[in-house]
Amino acid sequence: MNVEEVQRRLWEQSKAHKENREESTPLFPTNSYDKRIRNLSDLIHHPVWLEAAADKVFKRSKGKAPGVDGVTVSEFKEHGAENLQTLRMELKKRTYRPQPLRRVEIPKANGKMRQLGIPCLRDKIVQETMRMALEPIFEVEFHKDSYGFRPHRSTHHAVFRCQQAMSKGFTWVIEGDVKACFDEISHKAILGAVREKVMDNKFLDLIQLFLKAGVMVDGKVLPTVKGAPQGGVISPLLANIVLNKLDWFLHEKAKHGKEAHRIHYHGEPNLRFARYADDWCVFLTRANKHYAESLKEEIREYLLDQCGLELSVEKTKVTHVRDGFDFLGFHLEKGKGRKGKLVPKIKIGQKALSNIRLRLNEVTRYRPSQESVDTRVQNASAVIRGWANYFKIAHNYSGVGSCFSIIEKQILVNLVL
Repeated sequence: MNVEEVQRRLWEQSKAHKENREESTPLFPTNSYDKRIRNLSDLIHHPVWLEAAADKVFKRSKGKAPGVDGVTVSEFKEHGAENLQTLRMELKKRTYRPQPLRRVEIPKANGKMRQLGIPCLRDKIVQETMRMALEPIFEVEFHKDSYGFRPHRSTHHAVFRCQQAMSKGFTWVIEGDVKACFDEISHKAILGAVREKVMDNKFLDLIQLFLKAGVMVDGKVLPTVKGAPQGGVISPLLANIVLNKLDWFLHEKAKHGKEAHRIHYHGEPNLRFARYADDWCVFLTRANKHYAESLKEEIREYLLDQCGLELSVEKTKVTHVRDGFDFLGFHLEKGKGRKGKLVPKIKIGQKALSNIRLRLNEVTRYRPSQESVDTRVQNASAVIRGWANYFKIAHNYSGVGSCFSIIEKQILVNLVL
């Protein structure tokens, strides 16, 4: 088996299903469920497919926290062939059952704690086999203005899309954020969205097993009746599959091509958007704040009805582009360009500057006393490199040299203390 060739065929089948669904007319109706993908459950227990998934999981999970069984990558690989064969037979005979997730809490930028659910290594491998199968199927369906957790797309692409909308005269922005998306997303919405493309009850049952696996907290297994755990291999893709409905809802609200030219001539509103996971921005032109607020309410109702999700009240707001707005750690605003005209600029957000100071305190100052100075310096360097690579697209990136001078002094002080 050639894994890439199988994924290409899945993509082609999914494309054929989409074309069949969209060709439906009142005169010659077609069944939208025709040409759905079948037999995915047979694919995930194929030895080559399973080994390819295991290799990817081993690379990503090396040195990371194990699940409730405590098995690390090195321990699993000691009897790797035997463990994979056991896992394959469980999948084939349908006796496989995922173990509960291990609850881990990490600090968020706002001071609150983010709850992660860490699967066991064998469960990560099974989730990866499913992700490898589902990704080419749903890439056909995903909107071009969705950027989160997709191949060859990044936060930078989403930010550039926002900059492009600002440069084309879009004036009002709805800064959107879904409240606790991964914790609250409806299991019914997930399974319903996957079922629109996949006709395989065994595969759907396996997704449900993961969603209902529960979470281990203080030695007790708590049931999971909603949500897709952050930390799960397949969770970002499942969230994208559901939130893709929001993308196409917004697409239908917008006008494109000749219709866009027509409403421009008549001075009617239009919109564009960019989404990265559960963070998104909707841009409006030839509209006022009242129109933006009413659209925000429509989006709120749609998310609640179709996805079982709510908008974050404190993070979802309507802003004018001249006042600037925050997105994915960047601050976008209109400022004077080289020729004196107002142009959209990407800047480093104030929260990002505060967060790196807090992170450097964590890796240099608040560490065990036995940790060497060299280790702390290496950890601090890694934090700075990651931060710099992320924010290198900002217009004021070169101007944060003074900030880095302060940071370097802070590191030295922390190491002395």
